[in-house]
Amino acid sequence: MVIPDYDRDSIHTLPLMSVPIENPGLRRARLIRNVRLESRIELFRESGVGSGQIAIDEIPDFFGDKGQPVVEDVKLIKRLGSLPAFDPYSLRIGLRQAGIDLIDADILQLSPAKKSELFPLMRQITRPLIAHLYGNKKIDPSNTQALLEAIARPDARRVRVKLHKMAAALGIPLDALPDLLEDYGDTYLALSYYRSYFLHMVPLVDRLVDWISDVQSSSVITRDGAVVKNMKQTQDVLTHVTESVRARFEGFDQRLEIRWDKIEMSQFSAIRALIQKHQQTLAEVLCGLTVKVFEWEQVFPSGGGSPEKRADFVATQLRPGLDRIWAIERRAPTFE
Repeated sequence: MVIPDYDRDSIHTLPLMSVPIENPGLRRARLIRNVRLESRIELFRESGVGSGQIAIDEIPDFFGDKGQPVVEDVKLIKRLGSLPAFDPYSLRIGLRQAGIDLIDADILQLSPAKKSELFPLMRQITRPLIAHLYGNKKIDPSNTQALLEAIARPDARRVRVKLHKMAAALGIPLDALPDLLEDYGDTYLALSYYRSYFLHMVPLVDRLVDWISDVQSSSVITRDGAVVKNMKQTQDVLTHVTESVRARFEGFDQRLEIRWDKIEMSQFSAIRALIQKHQQTLAEVLCGLTVKVFEWEQVFPSGGGSPEKRADFVATQLRPGLDRIWAIERRAPTFE
């Protein structure tokens, strides 16, 4: 069983082959979060055809007639469907809390390709750490060439001394330091994962808002006050959510800088706690934005669309659930 990288890295899809589903036909399906923010079973998705979905409660109608029990499968899928998102970090927490075992634990890890893609977003911790261990006070962590030269010609004795000092400052044995740094790196990787989704979403949300604006002066739109109001509210919510999430990442940037020469265990604990405090709401909000924008790109791949089609898409696909996303973001933790 090989789980595609797309599903391992996705924030809104979960291949059911990775969880203990009994029905063989159901194992070939996906659990997804759709554009209306509903958790549904996706039976197929094909270019030009779209997505074939059924509700979780409809599973017995499609899979329960071949002597394969689905009652327990439905219970399990409903629990999974209540998770805020289906990314590896939300799954780790949700599955642990629900006591659900996995068939393939790979679903809890990002693919190697995704980790490589996220590495540039990890520079806030990796560059200062490399500069501290391999360089000296004269090396600027933002100077890539200087860092590469320091790594290429390390002073092994000085690196060992710094590692011993770091372990002592953290109150742990030297051989426990790699695991601690890996754990911290994984925590920061989670934040980088969500940041990557946000950075991908921002220009698309801007385009989507402009796409709605382009037809708001059309007579087809202006003659119906309810349509005008709905389109304006949709734009406002998309803009407010995006700006609020942006402010959260700026808050992280201001608080996650580490002085590796003065590191203490309390810093690691505080940073982990801060990221974990925001994890669920970041996942749920970004998952919601992702499926909204994804559906818009699928239906209108080159933009365009008549005023009537745009108004209908806003009313039937974008608007449902959007207020819920904004409510989640408004209730999200702050940095105070």
